[in-house]
Amino acid sequence: MILRTLIVATGLSLLAGTALAADLTIPAENAPIIDNTFDWEGAYAGAELGLEYFDPDFIYGAAGVFVGYNFLASENVLLGVEGSLGFIDDDAAYGEAFVFGRAGMLVTPDLLAYGIAGVGYEWLIEDPDDYSDIGYQLGAGIEAAVADNVTLRGQLTGYGYFDDSDLFDAARATVGIAFHF
Repeated sequence: MILRTLIVATGLSLLAGTALAADLTIPAENAPIIDNTFDWEGAYAGAELGLEYFDPDFIYGAAGVFVGYNFLASENVLLGVEGSLGFIDDDAAYGEAFVFGRAGMLVTPDLLAYGIAGVGYEWLIEDPDDYSDIGYQLGAGIEAAVADNVTLRGQLTGYGYFDDSDLFDAARATVGIAFHF
């Protein structure tokens, strides 16, 4: 009888201890809040490479650098301005300088779809007095954040001249990388 009482008492004390242990709480520290969205606002600079297409017999290499500034007009609408210096390599080398306006929509916090329009000046590098012209570019692109301050972009633009009756004389496709500050 004493042994049975001792076993029952031990069992009840174990159950009571388990019930108390279930009520034991350990205060948790506040977990840090991590913002994984890309900050599109502010200055950026980058470089791009691509091809310029005049017709099947005239496809040229294009390279350039660009700087710009973006601001968010609303939660998902981005507006910006960008300047570029470029180099076109065909039978002769051409330089160009353009100023663009950009307007885009954030498809996701890390993906921007945008349109671009700009005006600029093109010249023959060897002899600017031999050839120079004022032109424009209209186009669109996609830009994706790949790191905290780095984006990759692809852009397609039509290239034309104000003194020409054609809307576009050439098409340009580029890929670029930008570093945001």
